[in-house]
Amino acid sequence: MGFLDKLFGRAKDTAGDVADKTEPMVDKAQDAAGDAWDKASDVADDAKDNLGDAKDETTDAAHDAGSATS
Repeated sequence: MGFLDKLFGRAKDTAGDVADKTEPMVDKAQDAAGDAWDKASDVADDAKDNLGDAKDETTDAAHDAGSATS
């Protein structure tokens, strides 16, 4: 029984060591993913703003053209 206890205890310790060593890498990966998400959101927001501006300019030009023909 002592052998199995040592074996399972050692496996538990090893798993804990691996988890402790990988934690910083997981944190870095999460930070990188968060940064990528933020950048993608910024690009999408900029594109949305540019599209809105283009729509406004087109609407104004259409109104101006309609007024000029009246």
